[in-house]
Amino acid sequence: MFKKHTDSPLFILLLAAVLSACASVPASPSGNVTPGHTPGASDRPEITIERDINYGPGSFELPDTKVGLSDLSGYTATLTIAFDGTRDGNAEKWSKTYTMLATKDPLARQWTIEKSGNESVFMAEMGGLDYERRGEEACAATAIQEGNPLIERLEPASFLSVVIGAEEAGSDTVNDVATNHYTFDQRALGEDGLTESTGELWAASEGGYIVKYLLTRKGNAEYFGEGIEGTLTLDYELANPNQPVTIKLPDDCPPGFVEAPLLPDASNTSKIPGVLSYDTSSSIAE
Repeated sequence: MFKKHTDSPLFILLLAAVLSACASVPASPSGNVTPGHTPGASDRPEITIERDINYGPGSFELPDTKVGLSDLSGYTATLTIAFDGTRDGNAEKWSKTYTMLATKDPLARQWTIEKSGNESVFMAEMGGLDYERRGEEACAATAIQEGNPLIERLEPASFLSVVIGAEEAGSDTVNDVATNHYTFDQRALGEDGLTESTGELWAASEGGYIVKYLLTRKGNAEYFGEGIEGTLTLDYELANPNQPVTIKLPDDCPPGFVEAPLLPDASNTSKIPGVLSYDTSSSIAE
């Protein structure tokens, strides 16, 4: 399959951000570094690189790795990213696991993020607030940033690589879901001659969402960046589609926003977790 491929700056910088994940677990919602986010990338001048690529020989295409998820009433998604290789000649090995609980009504998400050698991080987004708790530290809450919700930044499926030209490998049942099985290599990733990769994915027969995705990608500095070579693996699974999901905040998390009616003449309204205040000329009796 022969197609023209366009690389954006974020696509080019994505792997550097993935590898930087070995240095720290995401920080607070207002300034975190995630496998899909490169700090300052939005401030860079946009550069578009076009190149012709031979993709995989198969007929299956996965241009959107989050396909079908918005139709599910609830699900649990788990993604483990692992690297085994060298950086500047020194051995480097780490893994990082994201587990997310999702519910559609009410819209809410909960994440547990665990990285080898670090304390686990709890994060949640619900009721207009982002919650975070690192290890044994106190839970904190902040208002969701407009246009930058965790739901978009930390969806595990968004960290998967687009696949073009995967080959059919039969059908199977995975996590109690009927699926279609596909296999692919570096060609379907648009990386032929750049990496040595093997992958498999299982897409739900109804709904098309990805139930399981495995990818092993071997590369050197030409792919990972200066001084880095080794093997990067992605292991993703989705379980309990359309099943009830219970999201529970740690006991020490701040209360949510107060949802209460305002008096007609309310002004200078202030809304923070657990507190709603405003000025009014009305008396208590009124």
